[in-house]
Amino acid sequence: MPVKNTKKEHPDSSTQRYLPFSQIRENIIIMKDDSARLILQCSAINFLLKNTDEQDSIIVSFQRFLNSLDFPIQIMVRSKKLDIDSYLSRLNDKAIKQTNPLLQNQTYEYIEYLKKLVEVAQIMKKEFYIVLPFDENDNRSVKDGSLTWVFSEFWQSINGASDILKVRSQIRNFSKMKKGLLSRSNSIKTGLENMWIKANVLEKAELVKFLTDYYNPNLDNLAQLQDISNYDLTNK
Repeated sequence: MPVKNTKKEHPDSSTQRYLPFSQIRENIIIMKDDSARLILQCSAINFLLKNTDEQDSIIVSFQRFLNSLDFPIQIMVRSKKLDIDSYLSRLNDKAIKQTNPLLQNQTYEYIEYLKKLVEVAQIMKKEFYIVLPFDENDNRSVKDGSLTWVFSEFWQSINGASDILKVRSQIRNFSKMKKGLLSRSNSIKTGLENMWIKANVLEKAELVKFLTDYYNPNLDNLAQLQDISNYDLTNK
């Protein structure tokens, strides 16, 4: 009589099979196709508040910026519902400590006003990112002109997990990819500065939050997650 295998699959392993990346090292996302990604978060400028000359200057600078690129990039704009819970919490603490009854009451009324405003108006905030790819051969970063890195090699990641030899190969190639990505990020920062836009590389903890928000936007509190700052999907 055959013995039924009662070994349970690790709860994370089924999820990891669908993720297009294998690990995060030194602020760099290592993809399962042996390429890498670096993400820059960019500041914003209010184009409509600029005068005509300034607007023309920004347009020309942006055109020159795009023409100067000799590698692909992805520009990502994310719209997120404005979260003011921490701000409301601070206001509530101040209201509790307020000794003037009139000011205390006005603070509570202001808190209720903000809650209703955010709920009714659905106020959104926009975040701007530039995703920089780098491939070992520098020709596999983009296929068929698509820059949608999140779904790159999606089906390959489903059909098989990375074996130990592939992981070791990724480690050997990491230094080369890191050098290439840093060079590209410096080029991007210089180009954006001409348009008064600042760009900063997402740190490891910021990357974890970025990816978590992307794949699970309904998870409101990151504190619910375990400490995964050193988490490596290849360890499974």
